[in-house]
Amino acid sequence: MRFTSSPLRVQFLASISLKSEMHRLCFYAVIMVVAACSTDHHGGFRVGLVTPGSVTDAAWNSGAYAGLQKIHDSLGIPISHIEARSPAEQSEALRSYAAQGYALVFAHGFAVAFDGIQIPSGHDVVLVAPKAQGHFVRSEFVAGRGVPCMLGIGADASGKAQYKALSYAGRIGCLRSGAIATTFREEAITDLFGEQAVLCGGVPELIKAAFDTLVARGYAPEVAYIECLQELKIIADLMYDGGLHYMRTHISRTAAWGSFTSGERLITGETRRALASMLDDIESGKFARQWIEEARAGQTHLDARISEESLHEIESAGREARSLMNSPTERKKT
Repeated sequence: MRFTSSPLRVQFLASISLKSEMHRLCFYAVIMVVAACSTDHHGGFRVGLVTPGSVTDAAWNSGAYAGLQKIHDSLGIPISHIEARSPAEQSEALRSYAAQGYALVFAHGFAVAFDGIQIPSGHDVVLVAPKAQGHFVRSEFVAGRGVPCMLGIGADASGKAQYKALSYAGRIGCLRSGAIATTFREEAITDLFGEQAVLCGGVPELIKAAFDTLVARGYAPEVAYIECLQELKIIADLMYDGGLHYMRTHISRTAAWGSFTSGERLITGETRRALASMLDDIESGKFARQWIEEARAGQTHLDARISEESLHEIESAGREARSLMNSPTERKKT
């Protein structure tokens, strides 16, 4: 079922208001990779967590585990955690939680759509996927705001799966911004494509190419860094606040004119064919198979690429530029 964000948000907020105080405790958490919630025979609540790797990763897993600990420390709710690296281990962990009466809450669709996770039948399975990294979800929650989420129902054994998903989304602050109905597969495909085509793949490559072009013509690396990377946040914030049109009406007329005369030269028919090919690889499962193989092999190729990229001249130029500007990021490192 497809909703626009505004009506869906109204529906979600109406549902949240029906919950009892005790029911809320089951879903009070920061983002979890896979969360499981249940009532015990005393009427209390339990929360479990399954992570696909170590909770010392200083990233997604550690953020989820910190949230789990906060649930226990703040609310006194019994918690448990299972570290399950392989799909077989993850499936077994889910079966274990499901057998204990837990509802299963996924924070992303990849594991179900592509990773071979076997979902036990006869239990509630929902997707609540906030559209931000865990640390940002948490900081927005603490600030009284929230990030939007994608919400889907994988299985509704109790007839209350949507109710539970709404409760969870509300407790982590997502309904302050809104939610959009989706499926595990749609969320996984669009999330991967956005990361690869724009956020983590396309934009960084464009930044490096522009930086290299300026430096090759003799312009100072620090100046190239500021113009091609540093100022990106200002433009991204404008787009975040109001979209592309809003951005173009809040920059200089010179910049707006250049966005049309030169921007379209970058996105050619060949570029669009490459984007379609990237989407084909995601939809077919080709990318997922490649990544799963890499992950199971210890992620050595990924680590090597990250190390190689750290040697690019833009990194040293960035450190120098940030030190000159007394950047908060550089101050934290010293």
